[in-house]
Amino acid sequence: MAKASPRQIVVIGGGPGGYVAAIRASQLGAKVLLIEKDRIGGTCLNRGCIPTKALLHDAGTLRRLKESPVFGLCLMERLDLLSAMMERKAKVVEEMVKGVEILLESHRVSVRRGEGELLGGKRIGFLGRDGQKEELEADAIILSPGSKTKSVAPLKPDKERILTSDEALELRSLPSEMVIVGGGYIGVEFATLFSSLGSRVTLIEILEEILPGLDSEIVRNLKRVFEKDGIRILTGSSVEEIRDGRERLSLSVKTPHGTEVIPAEKVLVAVGREPRLDLDFGKAGVEVSPSGICVNARMETSASGIYAVGDAVGGLLLAYVASEEAVVAAENAMGIEARKKEAPIPLCVFTHPEIASVGLTEQEAKSQGEIRIGRFPFRSNPKALITGERDGLIKVISRRESGEILGIHMIGSGAGELVSAASLIINQKVRVKEFSELLQVHPTFSEALREAVLDTEGQAVHLPRPLRRK
Repeated sequence: MAKASPRQIVVIGGGPGGYVAAIRASQLGAKVLLIEKDRIGGTCLNRGCIPTKALLHDAGTLRRLKESPVFGLCLMERLDLLSAMMERKAKVVEEMVKGVEILLESHRVSVRRGEGELLGGKRIGFLGRDGQKEELEADAIILSPGSKTKSVAPLKPDKERILTSDEALELRSLPSEMVIVGGGYIGVEFATLFSSLGSRVTLIEILEEILPGLDSEIVRNLKRVFEKDGIRILTGSSVEEIRDGRERLSLSVKTPHGTEVIPAEKVLVAVGREPRLDLDFGKAGVEVSPSGICVNARMETSASGIYAVGDAVGGLLLAYVASEEAVVAAENAMGIEARKKEAPIPLCVFTHPEIASVGLTEQEAKSQGEIRIGRFPFRSNPKALITGERDGLIKVISRRESGEILGIHMIGSGAGELVSAASLIINQKVRVKEFSELLQVHPTFSEALREAVLDTEGQAVHLPRPLRRK
């Protein structure tokens, strides 16, 4: 009997959703073609997660040196290291792009540079960079077109003075005054970056609070640190008008206390991202909405055999969510029944100090019944004292009757690493007694997590009684 030919899978978009889908489909025996019009790795690798975190790492190193009682005196009062940081960032990105390209090659994924177009059924039009057109046919198609930056009137980016995050990641000189419009995770991370380097930063958010959706107590702690660092935060505020002067921009900002004029050398518009919906979905019968491409739990669109993953389907626009969706889509495309899990998703904001969260906030937990709350401050943790990272708090929320841990919210150094353990606790419905019996290495930040869990029962060992909250 002749051996059946492998299934033909075409993936459009080479970001964390697309390239992971391509690799997983290849692992399952498919012949995979990946179409990417820009650079492999998508927004996350080239203009998002990776470059921003590379810059934030360097800014954090500079901050620690400046604050160090040992090395702080060795530094000049004002250092403009942005250009060197951008060079290192570019090298990190390039190395990771090459790494993903090697991964795709090793899994025998064919990569073609150009644009893909849906032609109906499972047919794809391909326009190469050389202008040549071609029609392709597949057994299944996986769409991963990603997202794009949002803009808001009257702030139309001009790539010189009014920037998106894309242009901010290419600056070579440090602006003396940076106004950031948008207090979501993009805005607050750039606030940390430019403030650490010496810019005077003003953060403007139209909502009543920055980082909406996160635990309010943790956000209050971040605001306190931001204000201590000189970052000005205007909530419930919006930009009404912008004037272009010879050397500065002038922003007319409506605040709860009246209109205020704020000068800025640069303005960063960080009001979020939205699904990229440039493809002609109608030809293939793929249903879309303003929120993104419509999919079911199998990541399948309204058109049979066509799947969609990542930022383009809306929801939480996170690289690791896109990658998990990609595995589900690839497995279904290869005939393996898989569904997206509805488990609590860990979140991290790479500010200084970092914020990480998983599970229910205090307000959400209270709406479900009686709870207990445990807190442990980093200033009582030996690793925090050793590293000088004393600003921090871990907050644990448990169900009063059963002891089940419902939410863990952290602000402090290493929160992004600790949230993996916190995610396991929440997803496995671990109870206070079960986790408090697990030993933690000393001295580590993870000791603070155990103490916060213990404090839900009033049993934290290293928390002086006057500091306890009932």
